[in-house]
Amino acid sequence: MFEVSGGDVANLGDADLRRLITQMALSELRTQGCPLSAVIAGGNQDAPDGGLDVRIECPITFSNPDFVPRQLTGFQVKKPDMPASAICEEMRPNNELRDVIHELAEASGAYIIVSAQGSVADKPLRDRREAIRDALHDLPTASQLYTDFYDRDRLAIWINKYPGVSAWVRSRVGRPISGWSNIADWGGSGEAGLKSYLFTDKACLVDERSHERKQLPILDGIAHLRTALRIPKQCIRLVGLSGLGKTRLVQALFESGVGEEPLDPSLAVYTDYSEETDPTALEMARQLVERGQFVILIVDNCNPSTHSELARLCTSKASKISLITVEYDVRDDKPERTEVFRLQSADPELVAEWLKQSFPSISQIDRKKIAEFSDGNFRIAQALAETLGKGETLGRLKSHQLFQRIFQQRNEPDQQLLRAAENLSLLYSIDGEDTSENSELAIVGTIRNVGASSLYGSLAELRCRGVVQARGRWRAILPQAIANPLASHALKRIPPSDFDRFCTTLTPRMLKSVSRRIGFLHDSAEAQAVVTRWLRSDGPLADLIALGEPGLQIITNIAPVASDAVLAKLERELNGSSADRILELNAANRSQWIRLIKALGYDGHLFNTTAILLARFLAAEPEGHHYKTACEAFGEFFHLYLSGTQATPEQRRQVIKDLALSGDPAFRRCASVALDALLKVGYFSSMSSFDFGARSRDWGWQPRINKDIWDWYDSAIDLAVELE
Repeated sequence: MFEVSGGDVANLGDADLRRLITQMALSELRTQGCPLSAVIAGGNQDAPDGGLDVRIECPITFSNPDFVPRQLTGFQVKKPDMPASAICEEMRPNNELRDVIHELAEASGAYIIVSAQGSVADKPLRDRREAIRDALHDLPTASQLYTDFYDRDRLAIWINKYPGVSAWVRSRVGRPISGWSNIADWGGSGEAGLKSYLFTDKACLVDERSHERKQLPILDGIAHLRTALRIPKQCIRLVGLSGLGKTRLVQALFESGVGEEPLDPSLAVYTDYSEETDPTALEMARQLVERGQFVILIVDNCNPSTHSELARLCTSKASKISLITVEYDVRDDKPERTEVFRLQSADPELVAEWLKQSFPSISQIDRKKIAEFSDGNFRIAQALAETLGKGETLGRLKSHQLFQRIFQQRNEPDQQLLRAAENLSLLYSIDGEDTSENSELAIVGTIRNVGASSLYGSLAELRCRGVVQARGRWRAILPQAIANPLASHALKRIPPSDFDRFCTTLTPRMLKSVSRRIGFLHDSAEAQAVVTRWLRSDGPLADLIALGEPGLQIITNIAPVASDAVLAKLERELNGSSADRILELNAANRSQWIRLIKALGYDGHLFNTTAILLARFLAAEPEGHHYKTACEAFGEFFHLYLSGTQATPEQRRQVIKDLALSGDPAFRRCASVALDALLKVGYFSSMSSFDFGARSRDWGWQPRINKDIWDWYDSAIDLAVELE
């Protein structure tokens, strides 16, 4: 099936030919149980190599040597044919035998010339072998040196021992088998493009066949899978939510540097069952069984029925195949003759580190937020990161296909379940156990006249699909990147008046939960309209002072949706009759006001207003005051780094000037604090939170070139002199 011919070998380029011999040597050493570090290769094809392109220095005696005949073996790799005259010139430049050949002979090693173009019958082969021996005429230890000549046809025989290498050769010469590849070509990345496998103890493999559903740390799980797949007729089923890294974990089974004793990649052949292949996975398995060769067969996106058929073939009497299939459907799936493992959700911190590798231009703040919204799902994180560059939201999955894979999986479309999920997603979390008349499930059910018991069943089904997380009695649809578009669709389907009436029935906890969800939907016109209605004089947030901490928490949650409107609301409150109660030094919610105003000041067009509002908090404090102080938040606005605002240096200097010239001694003190911050030269830090709903954020404006720094301090000094 994957056989290559001598003609295929002849069509390889110089670099591919050297890589081929290296891979073949590695494959043979694996079969001998030898350390792979024994293979030494590298350098450009045209660079001086001392007479060897690939060298094997193995400390272990070979039990069954074949194409690598000795513990110390050197390969000289040439693309052109090597007649006898060329062999002599290669081994004896300037009629002097190469030093490396002396070394091989003294160690009783082997010297082999490889020619990709050469195709020799018995007589020409003897001539070339004799030419190699003739070149050793003045070598005292010549009898200790094993020599040989490998032409393209002998190379093809060697290659065909390893189906993974055969697949690679075919792809390199333009004769791939449709839909099938070796491990190096998965995803088109190639070995050079494959990043280090990232893992933490927070991710694990669950043994679905064990009575207690034993959880294996990733490294232990990898070791178990490797042990099983080394044995013919073993079948493994790896399941888990789409995007958790199942395929990447299978790749890691074949990588050195991940645990110990990796599987031999030269024995692996891979296909994605969701793509069109020729032959099909079942036909490939049949042909591999007939061939009687040990192969590790990997079938990605493999549905349960196809797995069952593959397992039947791969466990047949004549089979020497070990099988691993990967599936994104997380329903109960325990086929016969198969070990089943479920990959549990990955660690958001791990996803953030992966984003740092894959999307270095994305800010640390945005990487953290994307990882949080993806709930450790690499595929969702990638989709969010790729749309971020187009100015889109961090929190909403735009890929309909990926949404379907995660939400629907292989189940038939269920509009009733989808509508239930949309309504349940309006709350960041919900009590998922109480189904009584006044329960949270019952209240949500009033949106579409659905009973609490029906919503309970929907939550149970969604949990089976891996998109609902349970903690005690609380349930939450996750990842957030799935929940956010569900909630956005719900708002589109609910008349505004109905939604407002629904909100009046919510408990304070539920209203806070709804506000947290709405705060992630800043790109939803319906969510923006909800916030506008909530902030009206007759809306639920009309009297922030009366609402106390819950009201302030709600307006903080929704601030990312309508920053201008929220800031205007806060400004009205601070200009109204309640100003003294808000600014009072021991006010219960003083710190929350300061944090919210600081967060709103990120956008340059809101900076002047937020800076003056923070100055009012600072102005109300006596000198030396440290409890619930606005000093740090206000001062950070004027730092060169970690300011938390995109306001330009000119904007910030103008605010300082306005405060200094205001005539109010308290404001002049604020100007002094800001000027000191402007002149700060090192040890920048921040106690502020830079998160803001699902909006993209960074640390604020900062210098890009050295001239920006010089201009900053030159202008700051000029301002200080001017205000002296």
